[in-house]
Amino acid sequence: MTRVWTVTDSMGNPHQITFKRGFGGAKCIVDGDSYKMKSKNWVIWMADHQISIPGAECNLVVIGNKIRLAVNGTYLEDGTPYEPIRNIPVWLNVLVGLNAVIAAFMFGVLGLAVAILLDFLTYKMSLSKKNGPAMAIQIALLVVLLVITVILFIVA
Repeated sequence: MTRVWTVTDSMGNPHQITFKRGFGGAKCIVDGDSYKMKSKNWVIWMADHQISIPGAECNLVVIGNKIRLAVNGTYLEDGTPYEPIRNIPVWLNVLVGLNAVIAAFMFGVLGLAVAILLDFLTYKMSLSKKNGPAMAIQIALLVVLLVITVILFIVA
């Protein structure tokens, strides 16, 4: 996956900014100079890379498959203001992992699929600053999984 932008600095010089993701990881290439990018989360790919160009502050923001470039505080694609990406809370990663393990072992592929879909919804809510509903979804999923598991053990 590759995205390319051309940004003009205060002197009128064009600079090419490229984002590449492949087998070697993700890279930000500015005028031929390559910089390795790292994710801020181990579950979902998130990065916010600052790029300094004379007269222009750029931020390359990657969340999952969504790649955006902000120049001087404004995203180029839609003109919305730049906001630094938020870190996913640790409790969310723990609940996601716990729910995925329980769902996979107790309910197989179907349980894992349901857990993964709810996990994506939870991450999306957390990234849009809705941590309360995100926590409620994960705790509700955990309770439902545990209750069904207990019922299955009692019946069996």
